Amino acid sequence: MEISLDEADIKILNLIQKDATLTNQDIAEITGVSATSVWRRIKNLEDVGVIKGTVALLDQKKSNLNVSAIIHVRLSRHGEDTRTEFENFIEQRPEVTECYAILGQHDYALTVVVPNVEVFEKFLAGHLLNHPLISESTSFFTLRQVKYTTALPLNLHQT
Repeated sequence: MEISLDEADIKILNLIQKDATLTNQDIAEITGVSATSVWRRIKNLEDVGVIKGTVALLDQKKSNLNVSAIIHVRLSRHGEDTRTEFENFIEQRPEVTECYAILGQHDYALTVVVPNVEVFEKFLAGHLLNHPLISESTSFFTLRQVKYTTALPLNLHQT
C-alpha cells in the first residue's frame, strides 16, 4: 500500500527525524500548520506505519562500543526455511545492529558493534561461524564513520 505524503507531512517528518523532542507547537511554528493539525498528522503517520517509533540515538564511542565491523555472510544452502532460521538467529544477537539480504557473492551483510576486538572474535568464532547454516564470511573493520544518519531522504520522491 503506497501512502501519499503531502508537503506538510514531509516538512513534519523531516523535522522530527532531526529532533523528535520538538513539541507539536514547535513544529506548528516552523511549518505554518496548526498544532492540532500537526498532532493529527503525526497520529495518522503513526497509524499507517510511516512513523515506526521514536528512539534516542546513542553515541557509539561514548557508549564504549569502539569496534564496528561489516560482515558479509554466505549461507550453506538456500530456501525459505534456511532464510527464516538464519534471520531468527540474527534477530537474537544484540551485537548485530543491521542485517541486509543482499545480491552478489554473499547472501547477507551485517553491521556488528562491540566494545573491543576480543568481543568481536567471541561473536565471530563462537556464534556466527559456529552456526550450521553459514558456509563463509568476510569481515571488514571500519576505520571511522564518514556519514551516519537515520533520516530518510523524503524530498527525493517530490517532483
